[in-house]
Amino acid sequence: MRFFYLVLALVAAMPRIGLADDKAIQWKEVGGWIVAVDPTLDNGCFVLTSFDDDTIFRLGFNFRKKDKPLYILLGNPNWKSLEKGKHYHIELSLDQSQWTADARGLDLDGLKSLWIDSDDTGLIEEFSGKLSFRASFRGKQIAALGLKDSERAADELLPCQQAVNDAVAK
Repeated sequence: MRFFYLVLALVAAMPRIGLADDKAIQWKEVGGWIVAVDPTLDNGCFVLTSFDDDTIFRLGFNFRKKDKPLYILLGNPNWKSLEKGKHYHIELSLDQSQWTADARGLDLDGLKSLWIDSDDTGLIEEFSGKLSFRASFRGKQIAALGLKDSERAADELLPCQQAVNDAVAK
């Protein structure tokens, strides 16, 4: 029981993250990636980074959706035409791996974003070590991102989630 209170104290002492979610609790920072816990997604951990053009990339666990517990959030405040609630059929790639997805438009306090739910249990492993992420809509590229240190980020995502799960179970 003492371990549980120690974990809660450590989590409470972690700095808050302002990027797109002021309720998130930072776990670590590795290689330009923030690893954090989102209490609004039933304590799902995520990794997050931002780019020079104000784009953010976030990958994590959403335990509020049992059938699709993984997600990608891609956002940029300059995406003026993106509509909240609208669904977008987009093409994605991690290095040479390509797939299509249904994304939902969000507006997170001015950060126009695409939310992509996934049931692909291999998504984190596939993300790990990749060098690039691309997203296109109707054949037009909307994001081309370098994923420097994605392996280090993925290597911290799973221990973060395990620690949170252990703390919640106790």
